[in-house]
Amino acid sequence: MIQKIDHIGVAVKSIDESMKVYTEILGLKVTGIETV
Repeated sequence: MIQKIDHIGVAVKSIDESMKVYTEILGLKVTGIETV
């Protein structure tokens, strides 16, 4: 059974639009942004 998730990376076309979905709709917290 999974007890903890430490890191998730998601590649997206628009960081601004995606951050709105993840923070405002899903209620998640952004802890870092990397350019790949």
